[in-house]
Amino acid sequence: MTTRGAVAVLAGLALLGAGCAAGTTSTAPVAAPDPVPASVAVAENAATASPERVAVLGDSFSSGSGNDVVWPEVLADEHGFDLINVSLGGAGYVAGDDEWGTFGDEVDDAVAADPDVVLVVGSENDVDEDPTEVYDAALTLFARLHAGAPAAEVVAVGPIWSGDVPVPAELRDVDSAVEAAALASDVDYVDTLDAGWLADPAIIQDDGDHPTDAGQFLLADAIDDAVDVVEPGLLG
Repeated sequence: MTTRGAVAVLAGLALLGAGCAAGTTSTAPVAAPDPVPASVAVAENAATASPERVAVLGDSFSSGSGNDVVWPEVLADEHGFDLINVSLGGAGYVAGDDEWGTFGDEVDDAVAADPDVVLVVGSENDVDEDPTEVYDAALTLFARLHAGAPAAEVVAVGPIWSGDVPVPAELRDVDSAVEAAALASDVDYVDTLDAGWLADPAIIQDDGDHPTDAGQFLLADAIDDAVDVVEPGLLG
């Protein structure tokens, strides 16, 4: 009900009450609530509907490395959205600039699909990069996503550490830089480092870094739950 409709109903009820108190019968009509405008109803439905298209920007944890399945595919199957996974092995906000590419190199393909949701995930590949450069690159990336896909909800998931080796201080600095850039860009942020999603060596491949398929399924559950905390119902 709109505010105007609610006021009209309350006014009508007040008139009825006054008539009863005076021992008379009120004949004043009670105003019906205004109908919800179609545009508002459509917007409310869109806000609660499951996304049709989800773009994932990330590194090899998202693109796969020796995997038969990756977590973005698991979530797409579970929630029924179309997946645009543009992740590149070796990528980060700064990392990958002289190799396969950075997260920035993934933006054009992501926004071209007109996504409803964009997840930017990672990256531990930035561990040796200057946090100030990571911050600047993240700011630029989030601005490009907002400009290229203005209707999309953007969530940044921080770098994911794997194995039972303690998280290096350098990666925590990178994590803080990305979080600061996300907050400055009106982007929700998921900090993963203390969660230890991939801490169990049993779900890490022989390379000591990449998750096995079992690790990918675990990542799917963890990311799904974490995104739901910052944006309830975002993925459906």
